[in-house]
Amino acid sequence: MSLTRVPLLVLHSLLAIALAFPVLSLANLAGGALADLTGFPDAGEGRLVWDLGWVFIAGVLAAWTVARLAPRAPRLHAAVFFVLMLVISVVAVARLGGDWPRWFSTGILVTLPLQVWLGAWLGLRGRKRAQREP
Repeated sequence: MSLTRVPLLVLHSLLAIALAFPVLSLANLAGGALADLTGFPDAGEGRLVWDLGWVFIAGVLAAWTVARLAPRAPRLHAAVFFVLMLVISVVAVARLGGDWPRWFSTGILVTLPLQVWLGAWLGLRGRKRAQREP
């Protein structure tokens, strides 16, 4: 690999990780909008379960984005994304404090490894399929 390609690979890697965050936000917004359309109440345990489910789906989609767009080493990119999301999630849960039920805050943290693993697995599966097709 030539030295001129290295900056492009770094930029591509940063872009793959950076694009995961708008995907995460848009998926969460879509979940909230869908809840409003279906008539979910704005508060209560049911809405929190719904929101936690959409946090999970959004995390899977974001990890899939990272794995699909990574120029090389998609697992390493997913691991970096996991670390970033873990830091963000821990800070968010710490700031939430006692405002939310403990099960919700725990669910945010505990489901994160599964979100990233599942998203990366789906992204890698799609990459292998794309490489096999002529």
